[in-house]
Amino acid sequence: MKAPTGNRLDAVEMFCAAARAQSFTAAAITLGTTPSAISKAVQRLESRLGLKLFARTTRAMRLTDEGQLYYDTCQQALDRINETETALTREQIPRGVLRISLPYSYGIKRVIPVIGQYMARYGERVNVEVSLSNALVDFVRQDFDMAVRIGAVADSRLVARPLHETRRVVVATPAYLRRHGHPRKPGDLAGHQCIGMLLPDTGRCMPWTFQSDDGQSSELAIHPSLAFDHPLGTMAAVASGAGIAQLLDFTVQEELESGRLVELLGAHRAPAQMVSAVYPGHRYVPAKVRTFIDFLLEVL
Repeated sequence: MKAPTGNRLDAVEMFCAAARAQSFTAAAITLGTTPSAISKAVQRLESRLGLKLFARTTRAMRLTDEGQLYYDTCQQALDRINETETALTREQIPRGVLRISLPYSYGIKRVIPVIGQYMARYGERVNVEVSLSNALVDFVRQDFDMAVRIGAVADSRLVARPLHETRRVVVATPAYLRRHGHPRKPGDLAGHQCIGMLLPDTGRCMPWTFQSDDGQSSELAIHPSLAFDHPLGTMAAVASGAGIAQLLDFTVQEELESGRLVELLGAHRAPAQMVSAVYPGHRYVPAKVRTFIDFLLEVL
């Protein structure tokens, strides 16, 4: 087999751009070339490999199974090449597009309000794209550079840098408590209107977590008549006096400080969870990822 040429590497880069965008036109805009150049590069790859990389219709295009496998491998290789070049040239300035996945409420409450400060430092060189989702990230297929996760990170392929701790707190409005009274222990919640949070992967209601008298973490199943798949929806409902909810402290911090909400069962708070910035465990960390995590550690 012949060694890869510069033209072949260019073709692979064009193919990967088209695969991400699912459009030759969008890929051409990203790379500063023409749709025809992208199309010809893909055709050369398909001819050399003897297979179809894209399935095309008049309305859309998508990767074939073989194309998806080829894209996964090529994108990882390109990432490693870029990272190695960065390390070898001692590049310390972040460049390019930083793609971040953030949990809904953490992104809205904590990160998005400070992104402007990061852009003020590096905005001439870096563009930031943020996706809000509570689902786990597939870094290869979804093309993210980093994510923020809450709780333990079990995937050994990822590097997790701790940012800070967070806890789940039980909250209600003073008006609700005047009408229905204060629960004194977790078991008392059975007699209250509890507002549930739906797990994104299963659609089931998330159990509430408490610390038992022996210091261990315990779960309490609740059966709410009102439930949401978004923590800010849950917060809006509890803030309106609809019932009691358990939410992460950063979601309700402002409401607790203002007195609009009151924390309940503080003696039974669940053990703290770690909030971490995570990224693929390659040997080299791109400057755009490193500088953004360092920034979060600074401002949070």
